[in-house]
Amino acid sequence: MTVRRDPTQLMQIGFLALLSISAAQVGWWMYDHVKYARSVEQRFASGDPSVAEDSDARVNRILWEGGFFIVVLIGGMGVLTRTLRHDAELRRRQQNFLAAVSHEFKSPLASIQLAAETLVLRSRDDDGKRLGRRILDDGERLLRMVDNLLDTTRLEEGRQRLTPRLTNLATATATAVAAIADRAHASGVTITRSVSEDLALNVDPIVIETGLRNLLDNALKSCVAAKSGSIRVEATRAAGGIVLAVSDDGLGFPPEDALMIFEKFHRLGDELRRATPGTGLGLYIVKRLVELSGGAVHAESAGPGRGATVSMSWPAGAAQ
Repeated sequence: MTVRRDPTQLMQIGFLALLSISAAQVGWWMYDHVKYARSVEQRFASGDPSVAEDSDARVNRILWEGGFFIVVLIGGMGVLTRTLRHDAELRRRQQNFLAAVSHEFKSPLASIQLAAETLVLRSRDDDGKRLGRRILDDGERLLRMVDNLLDTTRLEEGRQRLTPRLTNLATATATAVAAIADRAHASGVTITRSVSEDLALNVDPIVIETGLRNLLDNALKSCVAAKSGSIRVEATRAAGGIVLAVSDDGLGFPPEDALMIFEKFHRLGDELRRATPGTGLGLYIVKRLVELSGGAVHAESAGPGRGATVSMSWPAGAAQ
């Protein structure tokens, strides 16, 4: 019977063995140097002529031990370099796989949505319309996930190119709210807007569109999970720039997690993970896109169960 061993585990065991040997040798070096220094003092004081011979022997021993350390260091650097290259290649393959699978999902999902829309329009019975709407809702959810995967892949590979142009925030927020209005109404959540008609940003519209889409989607999931019902979208001028914020009275999060929630795949706690579906990519995408456009993101919450506010801000140079 052939026993298969995990190469990673073997490498870890090898590294631990080398570290143990190196640590033991360093400890011996420290002890030996202290002992030798004291003995030299005593022998010099007594005029012992063998001190020079002992010093030569010690130099030879140190050269051998130093050579061993150099070999260990070079070997460790070689293994680490190989591991980093393997990890980079693996991540590249994963990104390519995600991109390929996501593209493959888009076409059948679009076809399913078209069939569901036709079913809703042509069906004469309530059950048919209900099932058609269920298919539409689930299809939209899958498409949002696919879009997030594709956006993440583009950002990771540096293929996301932005073309700044004047974008009216009132129009952009109205479009984003309208896209989520049916889901919000079905969940009993009210969305309000406070955006002046004259506010505009010189940024790529995809930044505003994708940012609002993800922030509103997160806010709606949070409200549904917390059984609350209020989301507010607000745009204001601050220090010459513009701040676009989405607030909700949903689940919230611990204040110390305000930076971590923008990390890729980060999700808040086991209870929140069970309460809210998702991949943990939405806020990561928002952060990367906003920063690419010259802006910044910020999140705040008074604590779990007390709602949250996530804002996107741009400096005066982008405000119009």
